[in-house]
Amino acid sequence: MTDQLHRWRILGWENPFWEYVRYFCSLRGRNQKQFREELQDNFASSEIMSVLGISSTVKSEMLDYLKYRDAKLANVMVNLRTESDSLSFCKAKQIKWKITKTKSEDHHQSSGSVVATVSHIANEVCIKFGIGLEANPQKRCVWNLKNYLHVSSRNLDGAISGLENPFVVWEIKEYWGKTKGGSKMSDAVYECQLVGKEIRGYEKLVGEKIHHLVFLDGKEQWSARKSDMARFIDLESQGLIDHLFVGHEIEDIASVVLEKIVGVERRN
Repeated sequence: MTDQLHRWRILGWENPFWEYVRYFCSLRGRNQKQFREELQDNFASSEIMSVLGISSTVKSEMLDYLKYRDAKLANVMVNLRTESDSLSFCKAKQIKWKITKTKSEDHHQSSGSVVATVSHIANEVCIKFGIGLEANPQKRCVWNLKNYLHVSSRNLDGAISGLENPFVVWEIKEYWGKTKGGSKMSDAVYECQLVGKEIRGYEKLVGEKIHHLVFLDGKEQWSARKSDMARFIDLESQGLIDHLFVGHEIEDIASVVLEKIVGVERRN
């Protein structure tokens, strides 16, 4: 974890600071620009600032965070891959992928190359450590630790060491359509936010760590939804996502991160 990310993580996912960030995200265009300018003005006393009750300390923190967020966003957008890039990696590693069929023949028939890649990486790590893997869940994850039951709100995309009491779960949002991304991208943010909040809340009850990973890819569509991508950065910074992998990061560092997580768990 970088020092910058650690700075925001230590605030905690329930810190009121994240509500100010969420408010910033709700603004659009000129209003968002104006709000940012008011943050820079220590004497700004607009109606919005009065209603939100933003202190000078929070203003300073907000400006620092937005600077970090902008830099992070620029970096992840560069990391995004085209479908051709993703398929080339699969071919080089001899990873088999499936095509996502749609009813409309005119619609782009997307590959599931990221699903296949993540499953391949997770399988190699689990074999190395002799631990179970559910790479294609067809039902919910269930935790029953210390007499507290939790069932995931939706089927997730993978779990280690299985669907019962997993200590690693992940979600994959790969979009390869040739049109601009739509509301499904915003839905992806909300889905991951919900899962992350549920997991963090359950962790507080049981005192056990559950790693929530998210994998994003699809240059054409995510490039048209930068505001949604920025929200994913917020979720990672807030701690609702433990590790966010975007594009080339999936092939470059996902296996290293996953090995570290599983290795620590096995030692414990």
